[in-house]
Amino acid sequence: MAFARPFRFRSFVPAFSLTVVSLTGISSISFAQVPVPAPPTPTPAPVPGPNGPRGPRRAPGQGGVPGAGVGVPSSQSPAAAPKTVIRPYEEVIKDAKTTEGLFKVHRIDTRALYEIPTSALGKEMLWVTTLAKTQTGYGNGGTEVQNRVVRWEKRDDKILLRGVSYELRTSDEGEGGMKRSLERSTVEPILQVFDVLAYNKDKSPVIDVTALFTTEVSEFSARQVLGASGMDARRSFLERVRPFPRNIEVEVTQTYTGGRQSTFLERGPRRDDSTAITVVLRHSMVLLPDKPMMPRLADSRVGFFQTGFYQFGGTENRVEQIQYANRWRLEKKDPTAALSEPVTPITYYISSEVPAKWHPYIKQGVEDWNAAFEKAGFKNAVVCKDQPIEKEDPDFDVDDVRYSVIRWLPSTTENAYGPSIVDPRTGEILNADPKFFHNVLKLAESWYFVQASPNDKAAQKLPLPESKMGVLLRYVVSHEIGHTIGLQHNMKASSSFSIAQLRNPKFTSQWGDESSIMDYGRMNYVAQPGDGVTRLIPKQGPYDLFAIEWGYGVVPNAKTPEAEKLALDKIASRQIGNRQLRFGPASPIEDPNRQTEDLSDDPVAATTLGLKNLNRVLTYIISATEKLGEDYDRLQEIYNTLLGQRQTELNSVVAIIGGVVQTDYHYQRGGNSVYEPVPAAKQKEAVQFLLQSGFTTPTMLLTPNILSRLEPGGVTSRVLDSQVGLLARILIDPRLIRMMDQEVLAKSSSKPVYTMAAMMEDVRHGIFSELGMPKPVVDPMRRNLQRSYISLLAPRLTATNTEVRPVVRKCLMDTQASVKAAMTHTTDVATRAHLVDLNEVLQQILYPTKA
Repeated sequence: MAFARPFRFRSFVPAFSLTVVSLTGISSISFAQVPVPAPPTPTPAPVPGPNGPRGPRRAPGQGGVPGAGVGVPSSQSPAAAPKTVIRPYEEVIKDAKTTEGLFKVHRIDTRALYEIPTSALGKEMLWVTTLAKTQTGYGNGGTEVQNRVVRWEKRDDKILLRGVSYELRTSDEGEGGMKRSLERSTVEPILQVFDVLAYNKDKSPVIDVTALFTTEVSEFSARQVLGASGMDARRSFLERVRPFPRNIEVEVTQTYTGGRQSTFLERGPRRDDSTAITVVLRHSMVLLPDKPMMPRLADSRVGFFQTGFYQFGGTENRVEQIQYANRWRLEKKDPTAALSEPVTPITYYISSEVPAKWHPYIKQGVEDWNAAFEKAGFKNAVVCKDQPIEKEDPDFDVDDVRYSVIRWLPSTTENAYGPSIVDPRTGEILNADPKFFHNVLKLAESWYFVQASPNDKAAQKLPLPESKMGVLLRYVVSHEIGHTIGLQHNMKASSSFSIAQLRNPKFTSQWGDESSIMDYGRMNYVAQPGDGVTRLIPKQGPYDLFAIEWGYGVVPNAKTPEAEKLALDKIASRQIGNRQLRFGPASPIEDPNRQTEDLSDDPVAATTLGLKNLNRVLTYIISATEKLGEDYDRLQEIYNTLLGQRQTELNSVVAIIGGVVQTDYHYQRGGNSVYEPVPAAKQKEAVQFLLQSGFTTPTMLLTPNILSRLEPGGVTSRVLDSQVGLLARILIDPRLIRMMDQEVLAKSSSKPVYTMAAMMEDVRHGIFSELGMPKPVVDPMRRNLQRSYISLLAPRLTATNTEVRPVVRKCLMDTQASVKAAMTHTTDVATRAHLVDLNEVLQQILYPTKA
């Protein structure tokens, strides 16, 4: 299971088998099936082995707490173990309630017995454990606990549950060589041992698995995820076990011990004063396909989630790290047709718990992806249906792994996420159940009102009408479905459109406001009233069509992943001349083109226009939120959202300073510079913009008509928090170090450079600009900012980086000189007191008195 990030992105990809992404990540190609090498290896785990974090990983434990019918006590040697007593089948399952499925499940009171068909012994199964429900303050439902491949084996009259790993593989054929070497160092761990209680007439063994779920088995335990110190079996109960043809779903209430209380510093829901942590764990065991799908080698230029492993014995004279792209198995009904329906379409069912009024919009959001799949040669590749009623299909169940079901969760969480179950051998997506928390509607409504309402008069009153909310939900759904078909977030997409394109009605009608719906660009806050732009939300863009073509297109006659590489490379190489096809994963701080919540290739121009729109929202924010007889909670909520949006837009400009743009060129596929510093002039422009728009007092935000309805005070703190946040971002060490690197590298080229010293001087001069006036007057908010500037710089005088320290010292000394000069000609009493205080503080910082 691999996790993708939530839809609320104010937020992977090794060889995991469950992918979860949340909103809070070709020419012609034929899927000929080939055997996948699968030598047994240790179960992957987060605990590093002797080879360090980059090498194979150890499992955290070998087996758990033995219980009734499970394991052999450690104090008892195998030779001394009592002989297993086989009882008559009818006696063992007497009074049991039996359910058919992958295994037969016999429930007797609180016990659960598995009857394992002989045909299932030795088969590989994916076991995923998640937190289905959590106690307040201990995370969210849906959090992954563990995932691993297991195998049930018979040994004498015992059943072994063994862990299987695909982390180490070899390309060598035959029984000798590297394959034999791997087998010697990759023994499959025995996770549990079960006594066979009885055999059915077809020789199927029956075992008691109750203790596997109600005691703590380290490999499946949530203790580490919850931060607990122990687990209490007396307060743990097996709730239900449901077998289906290809999976078994188990839910168990487990109580862990050693929980701690919240502190007043922690955010989010507060924990109670109990040390007990009771949660509901969901164990999903899924039979892997008998015939593995032919994998597709991943490409860093195209953002698919990946399943990886180490390969020995190849032609590269080293251990290779291989990554497969996670994809559904799609095969054409007519392999000769340029456009064909698939043998089995990717089908999603809308759960009956989803409010009926949203079904049409959800269906549209799912099937919007068909346009992209047509680029890959598939017609009607993605299908969305309502969950069948019992009369139509009495065997349908939302927990059956054969069905991918869109779920609606009654939660105040403002989020959505798209989990999927993946075959770790090949990257084949086997199941995906996108989940939407009810309050994702609130999140989408707030975004649209704050970012887009200046261009949509129908959105200038809350709540938004159902028709508008349906369109927004369609966007959210489409984003999450993108994750469940394999796509990561593409944070470069929101920087690939120009300001002119974002203000062009024809262009935005065709492509929305970013080149991929998998970005976090959100709504079009750049367009201005009068531009005529009506499409203000994202949609599938050029990158999405390109990525699906690369990921799902059919390469004729290719029988191995290696045989596809040339054709797929030609598709990926299109992005050399088309920046709208480029991919960039989650936003690194150094790349201004891969930020979240941003738009356009020009952050300064985009933020200039965005701030104008926020000022427009402020003119009708009261009338938009007012309702007869109600308080001002909605106004407070939207006002806070607006402040957050303003800060986000300003932060996108900060990223330009010391910024380095990454373009994922490959050898002879594009330019020679993968990393290119932002031009010096653009960096200096960003600093000047922030000094004018971020560090001056935002009078429009401080409208008494609004603030008098919300709070008795705190305006100064609000503004200061925003400004100090910007200043701290500008002055962080990684940014300053990058600027020094750029200065060094510029010596070998003719390009101008914006040095760290020049930037620091520009910021200092801008923060203290009033001091150069004939009669300086510094208002209260600027006084706060100036004090904070000194507080942020002072610790740098003891910084270990010797290049930063002298520049900081000069800034502080120059500041003191300006303060002293201004003290002599200010006539404002408060300003003079402020300057006297600053001078004293600077004196102590620069020339501390020795004790």
